[in-house]
Amino acid sequence: MRCLTVVCLLLLAGGWPGAGASAQPAPSVPAAIAPGPAAPASGVAPAPGSALVAPGAPSAADPTEAAVRILVERELGTRHRLVIQVGQLDTRVHLAPCARAEPFVPPGVRLWGRTQVGIRCTAGASWAIRLPVTIQAFAQVAIANTALTPGTALSASDVHLEEFDLTRENVPLVSDPASLNGKQLTRSVAAGQPLRVDALRIPPSVNAGDPIQIIVTGQGFTLASEGVALTPGSEGQSLRVRTESGRVVAGTLRDRTIEVRL
Repeated sequence: MRCLTVVCLLLLAGGWPGAGASAQPAPSVPAAIAPGPAAPASGVAPAPGSALVAPGAPSAADPTEAAVRILVERELGTRHRLVIQVGQLDTRVHLAPCARAEPFVPPGVRLWGRTQVGIRCTAGASWAIRLPVTIQAFAQVAIANTALTPGTALSASDVHLEEFDLTRENVPLVSDPASLNGKQLTRSVAAGQPLRVDALRIPPSVNAGDPIQIIVTGQGFTLASEGVALTPGSEGQSLRVRTESGRVVAGTLRDRTIEVRL
């Protein structure tokens, strides 16, 4: 692991370098965040043991990187294989001496992809800075074996499982090939690309113009009549139907029947 410039000096010199009561960042340095003990946006305070080691404490690894890793893994959990790269603070930043500092999640920051983690002094000074962090979350997802076109009727044999960095997509990906059986694609997918959940649909079981049974249920009575579907629909979806009298009603489609409650 690489040692961050500021943290290395802290450990070697017994305190954070520079003078003054607050950070003095150059224009190209990430903006400082307001100091103070407020909890991060996620509502989770830094975990015990995640604070940076105090000056003079022996450590074979960079304490800042270790503390940031603990914070990220605690926030994201262990469901995915995480790869965390902690960047370096600009060497032109001058900070007041600090006996102890700890990482936190800045307000409005999502720990995903290229992001930032805050570091604030909790003993000896009152400042807070941000460090650039890159987070990758790997998991097994369904990858297309060949190019697939919209309308393709899918099956588990159309894909294979492969580890993929989830931070490269901003929508959920298919992780269970068996869930593709009976589904259709709504957009093209190139060979070697992951399948997105929002690119799947259940094929319609009813087409516009198909006859539909209508069950009308009221207080103390039930009536059955016929109607015609106005749009295609799938099992479990809402379907609009025109009755024999010309009235338009809607209900959930179940086995070519909708139920209308009065």
